[in-house]
Amino acid sequence: MHNNVRASETGPRPATDNRSTSYGGGRVIMAVFWVFAAYFTYTSFVDFVTFSNQPIGPRVLSLIAALGYVLIAIAITHNGRRMRIIGWTALLVELAGVLSTGIISLGVADIGAIRNMWANFGAGYYYAPLILPVVGLVWIWFTNPRRIVEIAESFDRK
Repeated sequence: MHNNVRASETGPRPATDNRSTSYGGGRVIMAVFWVFAAYFTYTSFVDFVTFSNQPIGPRVLSLIAALGYVLIAIAITHNGRRMRIIGWTALLVELAGVLSTGIISLGVADIGAIRNMWANFGAGYYYAPLILPVVGLVWIWFTNPRRIVEIAESFDRK
């Protein structure tokens, strides 16, 4: 018994996505986060090396916060389930860091005097460390595939 059907024709076929690539708001958000991640990392590294007379703690904190933005940029770009969780976590840490350091710097003038990404709510960086986590959290919330499917299914049921 000879069958003319190939084995590859009977097995499952890989899924294909025929949609065109999107060049909208998601690409802009990704670009913004990558640009600011590079900017924050560069300036934090330069500050770490240049301001050796300042305490090392805020300089290290600023460098870690900058690397957090690199992690956020990777998470937003990748957009997988695990990367979304990492993105949520990193964005919440960045927002909590800038808010807590900003609130503390209101009462302790010495904290605001040290150049740091989070000091004075990110005023030394044009408040970008305060604004970007909020933008990122909103973006991750509204582009969650699971949430989008649930909304679409709720319209189908009506």
